[in-house]
Amino acid sequence: MSRVAPLAPPWSKQDADGINRWGHPDRTYEPLLLVRCLQRHPALTAKLRALGEALYVDATLPPRLRTIAILRICALLECAYEWGGQAAFWGPIAGVSEAECDALVTGADVGWSAEERTLISAVDELEATGSWTEQTWTALGGNLTDEQRMELLIAVGWYRTICTLCNGMDLPVEGWMRPWPG
Repeated sequence: MSRVAPLAPPWSKQDADGINRWGHPDRTYEPLLLVRCLQRHPALTAKLRALGEALYVDATLPPRLRTIAILRICALLECAYEWGGQAAFWGPIAGVSEAECDALVTGADVGWSAEERTLISAVDELEATGSWTEQTWTALGGNLTDEQRMELLIAVGWYRTICTLCNGMDLPVEGWMRPWPG
């Protein structure tokens, strides 16, 4: 079990509303353990959710690129929980195959496009240094607008925060999630 006990049912109306606002509206899985733990701090959780939702609802970054970037930061931080949820749910929606999801952890060569290789390197650089060189910024600009590059910075940073929460709370991978490769 996790280091933080999830909020247990029966939930108040406020807690149920907060918990059920997370995730894709078409999800078939139960509310995430992460969300049930976070709901113990509802004011902060509502603010986290708003930013996370904006990365999908008001997004300009192509879904496949966003998902690859998110999976890569999860892999770099060895966050099996968030990686497993992203790989199981968003991977198929964004057209990222199981082999590609796994390759973002293992480093296997799955024939990434030049644009995708640049993206993966950019996530690696951002995690290693906290920034991008001018060369990386320019390379990303070959296919992304300034707004999309800013969105990419925000998405990677937000998911770094989520991975830190998941790892820090020691969340176990849930049954519907993809297991960590290897």
